[in-house]
Amino acid sequence: MKIALITIHNANNYGAILQTFATYKILSRLGDVDIIDYENRHISISLDLVRLKFTIHGILGMGKDIFRLIPRYKAIKKFRTFSEKYFKMSKKINKDDIDFPNYDLYVCGSDQIWNPNCISDNSQIDEIYFLNFAPKDSKKISYASSLGNYRFTIEEQNKVSNLLNDFSFLSVREKDGKEHLESFLNKEIKHVLDPTLLLSKKEWIETFDLKENISDEKYILVYSVPKSKLIKDAIEYFSKKLNLAVIALDQNLSMGTKVDKHIRDAGPIEYLNLFLNASFIITDSFHGTCFSVNFQKQFVSIAPGIHSNRIESFLNTINLENRIIRNKDNFENIEEIGNKEYDESLNLLNNFRDESIKYLERIC
Repeated sequence: MKIALITIHNANNYGAILQTFATYKILSRLGDVDIIDYENRHISISLDLVRLKFTIHGILGMGKDIFRLIPRYKAIKKFRTFSEKYFKMSKKINKDDIDFPNYDLYVCGSDQIWNPNCISDNSQIDEIYFLNFAPKDSKKISYASSLGNYRFTIEEQNKVSNLLNDFSFLSVREKDGKEHLESFLNKEIKHVLDPTLLLSKKEWIETFDLKENISDEKYILVYSVPKSKLIKDAIEYFSKKLNLAVIALDQNLSMGTKVDKHIRDAGPIEYLNLFLNASFIITDSFHGTCFSVNFQKQFVSIAPGIHSNRIESFLNTINLENRIIRNKDNFENIEEIGNKEYDESLNLLNNFRDESIKYLERIC
């Protein structure tokens, strides 16, 4: 079976590239997969060495890129090398050129492909991520597609309804996303697991020959994407409480607070190794939370304000919602996750993983 997959694959973003890999790997068990190399400049510009945008925000961004030119060059090179080594791509397409061979199955997902704020300069729905290019009467499914915290307007709901009307199966990554879509679609929506969690800890380690416990160095890993203000307070509190060095995994010029080591040039595999060997993790990232749990780490998830629903949906599913921190008062309530508690959560995760994989196998 020939399978076409469209997702957010060409971004300088650890979660995006690793969820692409996981989706590709799982689908490859079912057929010959091509990742549709869609050139969405709103996304792919993140892989430019210096991003040229002539707006106030864009000019500030250009200045940052120039000041961090060397680590940025190293990181982007690692992302491109990863894609070239592990992904099988279609020819490059854009909205005006989507002519390529037919496939037996068209898949869209995962990541926030249905969130207009994430995939468009002007917050417009991108119909490519709804498989509008697939031939009429072809089989189309979504797996773990996400709209993040976005909610479609009435006008957008009509458009989305038309775009999804001929899908054979629909699944999303968050419970509230499922509820929102079901409120205006006359279709059943399945809640499924993010692709990065379809691969077990053992599979991630074996696939990339990751090295666990490679040194005696114990450290707190900080991985922040939304850069929530509470992150700084969490770093200060937990570094003192645990008496551990702090390593920041972040491509920006500065974390905005004192850390012992700032890694700005990590590639996807280094990202995995840093998570695997951390003693404690502080993150406000959805995928940072996913890898913290999958690698069975002690961690806290700092609620990133209006973007918290993705983290909350996942942690509620596995009964670890007590790891979410919404304000400084929550710090003192965080205790070590006991073996029994983690075993119960991992059992829920394993069941959800099996259910999601079986669902994907069945609908394909």
